[in-house]
Amino acid sequence: MKKILYILFFINIFNCNAQQLPQLSLHTFDYAVFNPAANGTKPNSEVMLHHRSQWAGFSNAPSTQFLTYNGKANETMGIGGNIMNDITGPTRRLAASVAYNYKIKFETFKLSVGLAAGIMQYGIDGNKITLHENTDLAVAEHSSLKSIRPNIDFGTFLYTDKFSAGISIMQLLANKIKFKDDLINPEVKLANHFYITSSYKIDLNERIKLQPSFMVGGAFGTPLIVDLGIKAEFQEKITAGISFRTKDAIVLMAGVKIKKLFTIAYAYDMVISKLRKYNSGSHDIILAFDIITKKVEKPALYK
Repeated sequence: MKKILYILFFINIFNCNAQQLPQLSLHTFDYAVFNPAANGTKPNSEVMLHHRSQWAGFSNAPSTQFLTYNGKANETMGIGGNIMNDITGPTRRLAASVAYNYKIKFETFKLSVGLAAGIMQYGIDGNKITLHENTDLAVAEHSSLKSIRPNIDFGTFLYTDKFSAGISIMQLLANKIKFKDDLINPEVKLANHFYITSSYKIDLNERIKLQPSFMVGGAFGTPLIVDLGIKAEFQEKITAGISFRTKDAIVLMAGVKIKKLFTIAYAYDMVISKLRKYNSGSHDIILAFDIITKKVEKPALYK
């Protein structure tokens, strides 16, 4: 049964505009991955390592790693960048991008507009493909293919000390990745993705803060992914939360900040879709380091 599901998934990436970008459960810790305008909106610059293992126990399940830099050039400009490694079965994406955003200050809020540009290498390892009948010209066994294409992401991000809202469009160029091969000529289209995010901090008292949040997004023309969550922050050191992703999973998360410099966060997805029979859940983990250049009086926006 696992092999059947795996083959159906692989064939699907060639024939429809399915969800192509990685799914992350700890997105409230790193909005800049989905929106280049979010760079530089935190009080401090930050370096972050983000790892996700999806559907643990499922053969050839997705695995994703991000190394990101979220920086402040000054009070009006943010800079950032990330390197992504994303593997699903025989397919692999290596991508790198740099981001710039400009922040406009209004009386009660700031509006950030950002753009990210980079390149992506899309590869298919035919040695990991086993077909029941080798008659499909869209895929080939033992044929390793690679293609490199440019990429552009765009976003806007409105924020205050307590509230944030963002809209972004990823893979704006919608490039077609073409592979040159003597036997086949497969083609993968990079679908436009959009994300709408929002969060709000509620001060229960001097020690405890609540932060409800939501994310809506996905590829254009596909069913929406809706993520609703809430997390609590204790003394700006310990974080615990829960979220619900429609038709997919219930997510439990926890994090700790050490000496105001290091953040460690973990999330566990309890899968509620039909795939729950074939895996033991998904795991997200974040390691982050704050680069403090001056004294910060205000709390972080969404952390």
